[in-house]
Amino acid sequence: MKGMIDLDTINLVVFNDADINKYIPLLRKKTSKSISEIKQNISLGKPVIESDYYDADELKSLVRSAEELILLGANIKIYEDEDGDVITLDMVRNLIETIEGVAKDREDMDSLMFDDDDE
Repeated sequence: MKGMIDLDTINLVVFNDADINKYIPLLRKKTSKSISEIKQNISLGKPVIESDYYDADELKSLVRSAEELILLGANIKIYEDEDGDVITLDMVRNLIETIEGVAKDREDMDSLMFDDDDE
């Protein structure tokens, strides 16, 4: 969805606590960030994972990461854009369903349109 404002992201922030080292291996697997960058982002309250607002696969990965972090005891928040509103995991899941629904509707419309051309 190019042409949209570049701020269309969903960001996961992990809050600093005594267990920060428990979250590092998971975040290293899920991102391309270095250990020091992950630690710095956590200590500054910056996003450790950013996902494109319109990319269902990236959003699914963010949801899985958030769920795993919560199981590890992390205190997380998910924001729309970097300084946007706090949103819930359920809101992200609903966004994924919407994106996938729109994609399916487009495929259905395309197949209807192109099937008519064959006659």
